[in-house]
Amino acid sequence: MVDYSKYIGKKYNRLTILEYTGVKKKVSHVLCKCDCGTFKEFSLKLVKTSGTKSCGCLKREKASVRLTIHGLKNHKLYSVWEGLKKRCYGENQPRYKDYGGRGISVCDKWRYNPKAFIEWSLNNGWKIGLCIDRENNNGDYTPDNCRFVTYTINNLNKRIQSNNTSGYTGVFFRKRENKFNCNIKLNRKFLLDKYSFKTAIDAAIYRDLFILENKLPHQLNLPELIYWR
Repeated sequence: MVDYSKYIGKKYNRLTILEYTGVKKKVSHVLCKCDCGTFKEFSLKLVKTSGTKSCGCLKREKASVRLTIHGLKNHKLYSVWEGLKKRCYGENQPRYKDYGGRGISVCDKWRYNPKAFIEWSLNNGWKIGLCIDRENNNGDYTPDNCRFVTYTINNLNKRIQSNNTSGYTGVFFRKRENKFNCNIKLNRKFLLDKYSFKTAIDAAIYRDLFILENKLPHQLNLPELIYWR
């Protein structure tokens, strides 16, 4: 004979068994209290095997989430959110090597919740025509490291090119002159193109100062220059 008392007080998923209520249609039943406060009878077997996880509230909540996400899919920012995840976690995606392949990830707050990402975006400068940009190009997609900028500015905030051996953005060694060059482009036009530096860091500092003095949107090689001036 089954000792049903051993199940009293046990919790399975959202259901806590309160008492054994007998056999109905050859199936043992128990009275349960759901986490939401609802009292309801269920088959003991279904409760133990997770065939029944709640009074029905869990199913309603999941349905609500699905409907919410489905509604969000019509928002332009939903595709932006999907793009972040594909770049960071889609190993078969063409851009994965530049993002997830380098260890770039999306914070949990955004990764699992498109609504949170969309709400943050709407409150932090997003509008049609702007794209998301990481201020620290080696950092993750997080609220503290992201902003919305024009595509032109986004293109300025790129990591160092593979053919650049200087270690600094916009600084290149020219063998013919045996000097380091620093340059700055905006809308495909050179704002700065100077060959006269013996070391890469001298060229980088000159370039950064030019950016600061002219209030340009380009990324600094040495952000601490802001505090030196």
